[in-house]
Amino acid sequence: MLLSLANALLLVFTLLWGLMGILEFRMLLKAYKNAKNKLYCEGLNTDDFITDIRKYKYKFAINISYLIIILCQSVYVIYNWD
Repeated sequence: MLLSLANALLLVFTLLWGLMGILEFRMLLKAYKNAKNKLYCEGLNTDDFITDIRKYKYKFAINISYLIIILCQSVYVIYNWD
């Protein structure tokens, strides 16, 4: 009984962590689109744009790995459910 409760709590916390990861991913996509719009509409300097894009790519990689870890945790908790 206690193990089922612990697994349920782990699943809830993992899902909340995943929700935050998805929200962060959406914020990164919006920031990336805003940077592209600034480049085309406002005439942002190309060097500044390239440095911004490199930062966003690094953050995307971290966020994708973050979501993969969450997926693995969810599978582990569901697989070991009593």
